Amino acid sequence: MPLYKYKCKNCGYEFTVLHSMSEKPEVKCELCGSETEKMIGNVGISFKGEGFYTTDSRKSKSKSSSSSSSKESDQIAS
Repeated sequence: MPLYKYKCKNCGYEFTVLHSMSEKPEVKCELCGSETEKMIGNVGISFKGEGFYTTDSRKSKSKSSSSSSSKESDQIAS
């Protein structure tokens, strides 16, 4: 089950609650008992391997296609 961060609307206290994604719990502040709102946090994403940048995947293709097209133009000119 995922962890969710909540922030109190009254006192600003931040805390974490464990519950399922389908569950819609009515979470109250642990300190003052006021209403809370669910916070959206940062998610760490790590891309590994080649092809995630335009320079990674397109350089090799453009070099091979440009070299083959220049060979074709040389053959036509001859």
